[in-house]
Amino acid sequence: MNIADDATRGWSIRLFLLLAAAFTIAVGYGVILPVLPFFLERVTAEGGRFSVSWHTGMLTGVYMFALFVFAPLWGYISDRLGRRPVILLGLAGFSATMVLFGLAGNLTIAYLARALGGLFSAAVLPVTLAYVGDANALAQRARGFAWLSAANALGSLTGPALAGWLSNVRLPAAIAGDILPAGSIALPFFAAAVMGGLVWLGIYFWFSKAAPVPRAEDVNTSTPKNQPLTGLLILTLLVTFGHGSFMVVIALLGQQILNLAPSRIGIMFMECSLVMIVAQVLIFMPLVKRLGRHLLAPAFIVMAVAVGLIPYTVNYSILLVLVGLTAVTSGLLIPALTYLISSAGGSQQGAALGRQTSVASLGQALGSAAAGVLFGLMMPAPFWLTAGLLVIGAGIGLVVARRALFRG
Repeated sequence: MNIADDATRGWSIRLFLLLAAAFTIAVGYGVILPVLPFFLERVTAEGGRFSVSWHTGMLTGVYMFALFVFAPLWGYISDRLGRRPVILLGLAGFSATMVLFGLAGNLTIAYLARALGGLFSAAVLPVTLAYVGDANALAQRARGFAWLSAANALGSLTGPALAGWLSNVRLPAAIAGDILPAGSIALPFFAAAVMGGLVWLGIYFWFSKAAPVPRAEDVNTSTPKNQPLTGLLILTLLVTFGHGSFMVVIALLGQQILNLAPSRIGIMFMECSLVMIVAQVLIFMPLVKRLGRHLLAPAFIVMAVAVGLIPYTVNYSILLVLVGLTAVTSGLLIPALTYLISSAGGSQQGAALGRQTSVASLGQALGSAAAGVLFGLMMPAPFWLTAGLLVIGAGIGLVVARRALFRG
């Protein structure tokens, strides 16, 4: 085996570990949402639907807001200290906060764990992308970015399934009562923590301590000023607000209105992730070639209609159809907007896509928090708000599409 073969094998191992890191963070997010209302019922002092829905939205929003605030900071630190120590710190913190959340016996600890979870997850997600971006070969970068996206989607698919399975495990009464206030509902959180620990070990031993650090003169700190970019960022905010709201209210609707078991709620989350993956892999490119920039407005409209009909659905099968429509449209809109923003960013794509990442996290945080509050006040309210904002997005999409560059 020659030096080139060694280098290729070494990069393949590092890429696999980066994929595992992205997958683990996505699993950690995915295992919480389906069982969070049930978890809160066991640790919340004051019961009631409003209390559970409020804290479901707020705990999800706190995590996403921390991600929004700290992701740029961790990226800045990794540019100067290197990618490896930041990723290792992020994974260690992620595992610790998952354990803390599983052991939480009150809301104070639960909120602290989710806020810290967002802080440490923010050290992993953007820095894994940056590590791939440090690769010298363009082919390695392109392949790495594509696989990281797939790993994140697969983690979002695996998380709810893992939560539905482990939350049904029967524990001895002594463990469920004294050690774990939430009982078996907490088991998925510990599973995610173990996964984080295993990936931490792999990165610690396989990544060189002298990982590449971008030179200061290579870091472009300017930001793109293209006119279409502002509209595209607004559309990103709207679609991620809708997606974040949708993910919270689906769990609440299933648990509080339809009285579904955690496993059946988990199926809806699995369906959502799987449909999004299929939409991005199989449907996106043919639609782009046929519709080009005109894809945006119809996708926003279909997503608005699907979300708006969900609160009036009492049949589980019909609900699955509406969940699928919402997933396929959001699965198309997210890569479409990423492509448009990349084109609008020109030579400053990194800065443009970095702004999109922050806006997307903010949109999910606001959508999650608003959904929890509004659901407790009036069940259909978060669906109405989301559908209305998506209709506005369709209008903005018509205007932006005339000016945005969308090659297809």
